[in-house]
Parts: sequence; structure tokens; C-alpha cells
Amino acid sequence: MDTHNHEQLFDLSYLNQIFQGNQEMINSIIQLFLEQVPEYIKEMQDCVDRNDLLSLHPLAHKAKSSVAMLGLKSMEGNIVKIEQDSKHNQNLDNLPSLVGDVRSECDVVYSQLRQVLTGAA
Repeated sequence: MDTHNHEQLFDLSYLNQIFQGNQEMINSIIQLFLEQVPEYIKEMQDCVDRNDLLSLHPLAHKAKSSVAMLGLKSMEGNIVKIEQDSKHNQNLDNLPSLVGDVRSECDVVYSQLRQVLTGAA
């Protein structure tokens, strides 16, 4: 996927602030995100595929802090909506498309973050 046509979806200013620009620490948080969040998103898609929408909220909750730390505002909004709607058994018809939106955005973000780790960004 060509990520050069996409604006940068993440914002590392929070990580730069808390780690005072320590690139090694920032990279380790990015690496953790790349290892964990794709698995959460895959499990969320599995819940949608099984029509088990009430099981989405713990997965969304786990992904939320990682997404927030990387300044992924659009994705964070969708994750919070998935978490709340699943938890409160509301707007369930919207959840499959929200999960799809998160998956699509993640594909772009993963590529962009891998470029950061390889120094190509």
C-alpha cells in the first residue's frame, strides 16, 4: 500500500512530551502498538463476523489507550464509540461499519508507523 498519498494519521507530540524526545522510548511504544493493536482489531473483526457485538467493548477498551497515546484522533473516536455502544447494547447496527473503518485506518497507520521505525518517515 502506498502511504505517501495519505496524510500522517498519528501525532507523536504526546509521546515526545512524556519521553522528552527520547526516540528509543518512543520507538518502543510504537513497536508495542504494532504488536498489540492489530491483534485487538482482528479479534474485533472476529466478533463482528460471529455477530457477537456485545463482546467488542473489552477489546475496544484495550486498544483505546494505545490509540490515544499515538494521537490517532479519528480512530480513537471510533474506538470509544465501539466500546460505549457495545457495552450499553446500543446502535449495534453501526458497529460492523465502525470496526471496518478502524481496520482500514489501521492499515494506513501501521504502514506509516513502520516507516517511522525504519527511519523512512
